[in-house]
Amino acid sequence: MREETLELLKAHSNRSKARLSSMMSLPIEQSAHCAEIIDENGKTYLDFGGFGVFILGHKHPQVVAAVKSQIDIMPMSSRTLVSPNLASASKKLVDICPEPIQYAFFTNSGAESTELGLKLARANGCKHIIAVTGSYHGKSLGALSVTHRDEFRTPFAPLFDNVEFVERDNVAALKAAFAKHKEPVAFIAEPVQGEGGVYALSYEFLHTAKQLCDQSKGLFICDEIQSGLARTGSMWAIDKHNIVPDVMLVGKGLSGGVVPCAAVVATEAAFAPLNKDFMLHSSTFGGSPIALAAAEATIDVLLKDQIAERASKIGQNIVTKLKSIAAAHNNSASQQIIVRGEGLLIGIDVGSPARAGQLTLSLLHHNILTSHSLSNASTVRLTPCAFLTDEQLTQLYTAFENAIDKI
Repeated sequence: MREETLELLKAHSNRSKARLSSMMSLPIEQSAHCAEIIDENGKTYLDFGGFGVFILGHKHPQVVAAVKSQIDIMPMSSRTLVSPNLASASKKLVDICPEPIQYAFFTNSGAESTELGLKLARANGCKHIIAVTGSYHGKSLGALSVTHRDEFRTPFAPLFDNVEFVERDNVAALKAAFAKHKEPVAFIAEPVQGEGGVYALSYEFLHTAKQLCDQSKGLFICDEIQSGLARTGSMWAIDKHNIVPDVMLVGKGLSGGVVPCAAVVATEAAFAPLNKDFMLHSSTFGGSPIALAAAEATIDVLLKDQIAERASKIGQNIVTKLKSIAAAHNNSASQQIIVRGEGLLIGIDVGSPARAGQLTLSLLHHNILTSHSLSNASTVRLTPCAFLTDEQLTQLYTAFENAIDKI
């Protein structure tokens, strides 16, 4: 089955991806449950990857039940009549956001949310956008314009020409960038850069950005697509800085890993252009009843099971243990390993893309799945679910101890 599947992917999906999968001897996934994925041969892997989607693990029963029930009622919306799902899900999402965020618009993906965030900036008079080095906001054209990695940008140049990147946590550069413009300026950033290698932006940098946005009558756009919804140990990573964004981008874990779902939430002032004319932005599939049912059930689980607290506690244990293992090996290779973490968003920086690739393969050999970092190829990322058992954590630590000997 594996060779046949790879041939079909090569011929009809993507040749380069099929080639890489063949080179890495990647198995065929067959089923999943909570923190585990089972391949076609019945082999079980611990899923520490998933790019941040599976904060509740795979197939959380409460989320699956909500989606199944909604399928029997009405899976897709007419887009003409009034949707009760949209009304209730919008309120439920807004209720867990920082005040005074009041409005929600549901999309299908994080990149779509970024596009709408940038449109809101334009609609609110922001002709200039300031982004941050190391950022990743998606690969659609607008999102790519505020994503920093040249390898993704160059083939599609020219991108938006009103975007300036400032160095991460460089407050002086941030102030200088804002000072160039008399018109309103939009600032977009991830409080914790996931694809950038798990870097948390500093309190001073983010507060300065918010103050400068307010002074320019611009917008502070907070990308919580990966860092939000309990992933980093609080409901939103920006909560730790006591900052209320004008616009916040939501995604990844919003539907519990069951149905594609993302969103943009905003204050009444930032959302005003869409409140004035709802036809300015629309989506055929965004905010479908099945996605909204998944989102509501996910939010219920996040609150009921105190997922943020679980993520904080388990993440702290993982980071402490991985740092200890790396230090204990006490050789030139392991000394280059840097472990960074915010809740269950964890980066293992091994200093080079080649070593990161080797660590990925070594962990895979020990049945641990990880994610690469799209804007920092030297960092292997762990984004597990919040329902890991002690036995599964022990399996990770044993695998890591064995894997770092191979890099």
